[in-house]
Amino acid sequence: MSRHFFERLVQGYAGTKQSISINCRVPFCDNPASKYKGVGSFCCEEHQALLREYGGPARTDRPWTFNKKKTCDQCGHDPWKHPMVQKIDDELIRDRVAWGMLIVDHIHTQRDGGSDHPDNCQTLCLDCNQIKTTLACDSMPKALYADSTTYDQLVERLRPYYNKLFG
Repeated sequence: MSRHFFERLVQGYAGTKQSISINCRVPFCDNPASKYKGVGSFCCEEHQALLREYGGPARTDRPWTFNKKKTCDQCGHDPWKHPMVQKIDDELIRDRVAWGMLIVDHIHTQRDGGSDHPDNCQTLCLDCNQIKTTLACDSMPKALYADSTTYDQLVERLRPYYNKLFG
């Protein structure tokens, strides 16, 4: 957790007002910047409230995290309904644990030219993300194989399952 988490929890993201007339710096957002000073003052109020410092899932150095939803887009898993998560009494700690059980995944990888646009991002639970990573051969570097033919055969063998599950 960031060092600001608990102090911002008390204050909330609605801190001291400021007067600025710039737009949100989160990619693909044209809303005006927040009128509140503090962490994320260069974001619009909606994005500022999503920052980790205020109990949300987003980080300013990782713009795709602003696209995180509360359930897995593949299997519908809701981490807030997990029995262990429900045992956490403190709402903000419970939220931090639940947000950590979800990942924002790029449908078309950044390596292949995919962007951080919300249409190119999906929220996956840890299980679905691991399945996608394995079937896409992202966890098996080509450099570890003695020859590229063996690697290419593996990719071809996994591709139908990847396409079946993730389109």
